[in-house]
Amino acid sequence: MPETPSPIAAAYALLLLIGMPALAALDARRGANLADAAKHRRLLYVSVGASLVVLGLVTLGVAAWQDVPPGALRWTVSEPGAALLWGLAVAVAGLILSWLLTVVGRWTGLRETAAVMLLMPRDAAQKRGFLVLAGIAAVCEEYAYRGFGLWAVSTWTGNVWLGAALVSLSFGLGHGYQNLVGVIRATVLGMVLAGTVIWSGSLFPAIVGHFWINAAIGLGGWRYLHAEFDPDDVDGNLTEDEER
Repeated sequence: MPETPSPIAAAYALLLLIGMPALAALDARRGANLADAAKHRRLLYVSVGASLVVLGLVTLGVAAWQDVPPGALRWTVSEPGAALLWGLAVAVAGLILSWLLTVVGRWTGLRETAAVMLLMPRDAAQKRGFLVLAGIAAVCEEYAYRGFGLWAVSTWTGNVWLGAALVSLSFGLGHGYQNLVGVIRATVLGMVLAGTVIWSGSLFPAIVGHFWINAAIGLGGWRYLHAEFDPDDVDGNLTEDEER
């Protein structure tokens, strides 16, 4: 196993952990016609899912090219049953944290953006598509961030928990389209998932937890987390301020 990332692996890790949040910030600054995008939600799922698959495959390709073994990225599981239960426990903890952070954000006046509602499914067909997207996101993001990214940064810093904090911050900044409260929420959840990977020595519990957090929110939890948004307003009657 390489003791330190090769120059190519290091460059990719920097691109992942610095470049991705930068691209997310540019996209958020550019803005989007949310009302129009909401009319084509299933196509949006395909687009986002394809981007995540590319992220996962490129990460896998770089790891294979640079001889980074799966074990270094914690792409292993020794006890599937225990890992599954741990993943479900992580999902419950993550959902509770998401709710608490959202409530605190609301109390302190941190405004959510309507963009957070864009991916939330409205009918049965959209829910099926959302579940597929949730699975793709869980596998690809965990492999890229809590796998490759955590390995690279922990190697550089010599401290796995500092590495987890930096990777979680990058992951949170990548959710900048959700405004400050969304960045904080994603950073905290990223830290929970990173801690799970460190404690268990496997990505599998984090993948399971990540999937069920997304699935639970998408299949109805958003009505409690983002009760201030009327779905009809998000889909067809956005104000200019919300669109910005």
